[in-house]
Amino acid sequence: MPYVKIQTNWDLSGERQRTLSKKLSETVATALGKSQQYVMTALETGVEMNLGGTDDPMVYVEFKSLGLQTSQTGELSHKLCAFFEEEIHVKQDRIYIVFDSPAPALWGWNGKTFG
Repeated sequence: MPYVKIQTNWDLSGERQRTLSKKLSETVATALGKSQQYVMTALETGVEMNLGGTDDPMVYVEFKSLGLQTSQTGELSHKLCAFFEEEIHVKQDRIYIVFDSPAPALWGWNGKTFG
């Protein structure tokens, strides 16, 4: 189950947030070759953020997925940065992404874990 948490200092409206979250879910599912039914996204907008001494538009991404390989992260970084540049016009050098692949026993769902 991929989980993608986004924080941005952009203040997006409710409908724009829903649209962005849905498009992000589709993008992640396609990039990983997984069913969208297992992709979870969380979007926080209007967050007070600073990067490089400025509050110019920026995005911070936490990307977690069971079985994520380091060989996948370069392409995922490329796709996610392009996504945010196109969708909310944040320059790619203002986007940080942290990738994580937790052990299956440390990820719970439906009353059990995957390990």
